Amino acid sequence: MLLPRARIFDRYRCLHSRWIVACLVIMGGCRGHRPAWQIAQSSVPVKPSAASVQPVPSPTDASDPGADAIAGAAAGKHGSPWRLASHESANDVTADDAAFKQQWDPLTGGDQRFATIGGPELWTGGGGADGLPPRRPLSEAEMLTIALTDAPAIRSLGIRVLSNPESLTTAYDRAIEVTDPFFGPAAALAEFDSQLSASLNTANNDRVFNNATLGGEVQELVQDTAEATIGWQKRSVSGAVFDIQRVHLYDNNNRQGNRFPNYWESYFEAGVRQPLLRGAGRTFNEIAGPNASPGFNFSNGILIARMNTQISDIDFRIALRDFVQELYATYWTLRREYQSLESLLEAKQMAYETWQSTLARREADLQGGEADKEAQARSRYYQLRRQIINVLDADQPQSGLLVTERRLRQMLGMPINEGTILFPVDPPADVKYVFDFPALVQRGLSYRDELRRQSIRVQQERYRLIAAKNFLLPQVDLIGRYRVRGFGDDLFGDGPDRFSSAFDDFYSFDHQEWQFGLEMGVPVGRRQAKAAVANAKLQLNRQLTILDQQQTALRTEISDAYSEVDAAYDALTVSKEILDASQDRYDASLALYENDKIQIEFLLDAQQELVRSQQQMAEDQSRYSLSLIQLNAVTGTLLTDLGINVAYGPCGTQESLVEDHP
Repeated sequence: MLLPRARIFDRYRCLHSRWIVACLVIMGGCRGHRPAWQIAQSSVPVKPSAASVQPVPSPTDASDPGADAIAGAAAGKHGSPWRLASHESANDVTADDAAFKQQWDPLTGGDQRFATIGGPELWTGGGGADGLPPRRPLSEAEMLTIALTDAPAIRSLGIRVLSNPESLTTAYDRAIEVTDPFFGPAAALAEFDSQLSASLNTANNDRVFNNATLGGEVQELVQDTAEATIGWQKRSVSGAVFDIQRVHLYDNNNRQGNRFPNYWESYFEAGVRQPLLRGAGRTFNEIAGPNASPGFNFSNGILIARMNTQISDIDFRIALRDFVQELYATYWTLRREYQSLESLLEAKQMAYETWQSTLARREADLQGGEADKEAQARSRYYQLRRQIINVLDADQPQSGLLVTERRLRQMLGMPINEGTILFPVDPPADVKYVFDFPALVQRGLSYRDELRRQSIRVQQERYRLIAAKNFLLPQVDLIGRYRVRGFGDDLFGDGPDRFSSAFDDFYSFDHQEWQFGLEMGVPVGRRQAKAAVANAKLQLNRQLTILDQQQTALRTEISDAYSEVDAAYDALTVSKEILDASQDRYDASLALYENDKIQIEFLLDAQQELVRSQQQMAEDQSRYSLSLIQLNAVTGTLLTDLGINVAYGPCGTQESLVEDHP
């Protein structure tokens, strides 16, 4: 199937690395088709802004045996489909081809490898010449492609598939709902299928009667009979039941009054039963289905069954949205930990140089080389090495760079150990975006999947109330039947007698019969029907209350996400100023220390403050990017903005294609 090209938007900026066509394909699992969620991607690159691209720093070349090196990632900002703040320059979101070619390629073109990080003992199983795994660059677009391609299940970290396998959302769930033989749409439609029937029976009777009159003027009755029947029955959506029968009867007996020793009877009949009050009408039968009873949920109604399928579709979209949100959170957490690691590596290198400087002063018997100063500098160096160990593989079992990297691999369905380590290359957002809060609320009320699901449930209860009220009516059925008979000595005989052939007599239409009438019945008191109506009203009021509370909760969620975006950007802005001040303080402290104007304590304190500022900056960058993703999620447009649409394979009942983004 050819899909149109669609551009992925992630709301806070355009994904730079690919134009993507996204189609989430859910195969039903029949005819050997494997369920797959597919993202097809083209080769047209989307260039980021020139202002947002920074050169990739070279690995640090340390002189000490425990020196560390790490290749940094480019940081910057991207264009956005949303309006920038008034103080932002339009140049921030324009691209320069030369800068793009010169500075962007190293982000994904390198086969860069880690140098020693805190000593080679921190790494095991490395595939490189230095015993360390090489980096595998990973962009957001590639992350989505890998996560949604040929994935039979949503690999959410919150699902404990070993202990609670039923909570796992798979590609088969929707197809299972559709093909339910008892409550699925096909089962509801099956109630209106035509029914064909046929039978052929023969019998031999040999009876003795005490009274010859009872035996048809014979004391001992000897009889051979045969009956051949073919019939058709159909229930219409209005509730009427039509039936047609064609019957052939053969009888050979020894009764004295027979005109023929054996005879044939052939007849055709057609009948109809049409409810006029209870059970009548297309609406009732589509809601409740045939043979419904008051008090049940009418799951055999085609409308209710189709709504259940829609709810199943929305449940899948909710699980997919939460998974994508969790995927981005893990991606940015990993990038934050890389940035934290880079700041610690830089600080450790500075601490090592300070320690070596103190050692040189001690050997030269200069001021500042005292034993306590040297021990203080050495302690600071090993404290940083300890912090690097914690960043890579923290004391807590669920944190640390390596743990987060394994989590991301688990969500992407990649091998846990394949000789490389994932490295996020997309920079976090640092451009201020301005939102219209009423428009966000309106978008959330229109597109949030939880509200759409609850609206369907409200509509289900309205339908059930309509069906329940129908049972208050009496049962009044219009019935009619028409029959044509034929009688003869033979079935296809030919002779002068009128009854030589049953077929000839049948097609003469001399023996026509009909029946027409009304049948009525009503339970006195109608207690069950009245209770069903009262219960349906209560169920409807409950679902309406839930919908109202969900809308209120949604407004609160959007308000919180809206405020978090502003707070995160303000924190990011302040962190930039703090980082600049910390860097200036360190530069000044280093110059003063080298000129013997301050003690080493002030230099080490400035180094520590610089590390804290860099780590806080990385945390605020991650927080701002995640706040934009969260705002997208609470308004219900995350999947749409990323270009991820749900479609169904050959076993599904619906198919949808991805529409082009403007």
